[in-house]
Amino acid sequence: MPNDLEHVLQARFGQRFELPAELTAAQVEALARIARHTTHRAWSDQAISEPLLQVLTACALSAPSNSFLQQADLIRVRRPDLREKFNQLIPSMPWIADAPEFWVVCANGRRVRHLFARQGQPFVNEHLDALFNASIDAGLVLMNFIRAAEDAGLVCCPISVIRDQAELVSGWLELPQHVLPVAGLCMGYPQGPRNLVPRLPLDASVHQDRFDDQRIDQQLAEFDNRWIEAQSASTGKPATPWTVDKQMQYSKTQRPDWGAFVRKQGFSTD
Repeated sequence: MPNDLEHVLQARFGQRFELPAELTAAQVEALARIARHTTHRAWSDQAISEPLLQVLTACALSAPSNSFLQQADLIRVRRPDLREKFNQLIPSMPWIADAPEFWVVCANGRRVRHLFARQGQPFVNEHLDALFNASIDAGLVLMNFIRAAEDAGLVCCPISVIRDQAELVSGWLELPQHVLPVAGLCMGYPQGPRNLVPRLPLDASVHQDRFDDQRIDQQLAEFDNRWIEAQSASTGKPATPWTVDKQMQYSKTQRPDWGAFVRKQGFSTD
């Protein structure tokens, strides 16, 4: 597996990168750790200490927050009977049951509304942006949690599929109005290394001054080739093109009731 920033980025994006002269060795290694990120689904038996978990949650919640509203919460699923419910929730993902730790990251629009309620004042921002702000805060905290965990030698697997059963999960966690489950997070020490997963080329996702996808078919074809090569090298088996795999995945309706659940939790989608 590539172990320096230039090689990692080239393996990830399929192009050469020039190492910036202004970066120190420590900065290069820090950036390489970010670029080497891989999702893990197999864990060692080593437990995570309570002091480390407390530090990691503090680091997670140090993420940027829209208007400093701090609209993200973390729920550790620890009680055996509750953990078993999550273990059985998605049978196709046995790594949830195997993970030493399972957490749920929530978007919390409740606190800001409480500031108004306790003063007997109406909350005048009951519209889609309130949902958007809380969800973005939760996403930033989720990424910070993953980053902090990886810097501490752990590995993670986010589980967005819990939103397929949002009503059920909300009941299990006793989520009140204006609190939503955004994603689960499996966490543990790695059982072993994983190969890098390629990403779309930079010119497909990085734009200058204006959005431009005129070359989308060429970019997708190039990425399919790299994807097939990487997957075949990793598994030793023929791989399905990424474009075909994702089209097949999204040819089935996913979470059609999410909007209704969000509105039931008190958020406006207007």
